[in-house]
Amino acid sequence: MRTSLTSAVFAAVSALLLNSSLAQAQDTSSCIAGVGLIGLISFLISPSPKGGAPFNAVVRQTVDQKLADGNSIHAVIRYQVGRDASGKTFSRRPGPCFISDDGQQHQSYRVSVYDPNLKTTESWDVDGVNRIAIFTHMPPEKPSEAELAAMRANPARRRQVTSELQLEKLGTQNFQGVLAEGIRNTQTIPVGDQGNALPLIIVTENWNSTELGIAMKQVIDDPRRGRTVVEVEELNQGDPPPSIFMPPEGYEIKEQTITTTVLQSSPASR
Repeated sequence: MRTSLTSAVFAAVSALLLNSSLAQAQDTSSCIAGVGLIGLISFLISPSPKGGAPFNAVVRQTVDQKLADGNSIHAVIRYQVGRDASGKTFSRRPGPCFISDDGQQHQSYRVSVYDPNLKTTESWDVDGVNRIAIFTHMPPEKPSEAELAAMRANPARRRQVTSELQLEKLGTQNFQGVLAEGIRNTQTIPVGDQGNALPLIIVTENWNSTELGIAMKQVIDDPRRGRTVVEVEELNQGDPPPSIFMPPEGYEIKEQTITTTVLQSSPASR
């Protein structure tokens, strides 16, 4: 049964987040209790049919952070991402642990699917409790001329960028048999911009594969958050199983439509 819902609030929806292992079965032996405390970063993957070949991959994210009191944090999480020949993408990422009817802890998962042809997303949780999949119709990607004019007129939509950016080409590397081109982005945030006493230097590396239309590796060195490395650990080229794009049997599907809301500038700002 499909239930219609309508939302007047525009939300940026991403089905490109990192996800768990290639095995679709839920892990019944252990779970990552602290997974919700670790910041998951977006994994660069093109949903366009022209953006790359179909694939199914395991992605490993490693987080290392040194705290001011001498303590440190080290964590490793694995996710699953993929894309089929039509351009549809999916992601499956771990969530908090839950206790099922057998009294054991299990890993929960959030699954997201994005179809660029239909402009829809679908998401559901595998947590032993929820049995609902949300099917969302997305708004047009390109704003109308009236929306663009309103955005330009509204100072709240403008963001002053004061940081300095430097780009450096790193050549090519082979990842899982796939060549990727590297780019290093060095961002310097000046003193006082975020209350900082000294300049903040953030270094980001992206190793992008033109063949697959994904980032094979990402490295972020941020003094505020430590070092995060995201890398394709296992890669299977070709169409993923169709079943991973569908909610489990017995899930209720609810439909909703996202519409854009244009923020008008106030009289005082004109």
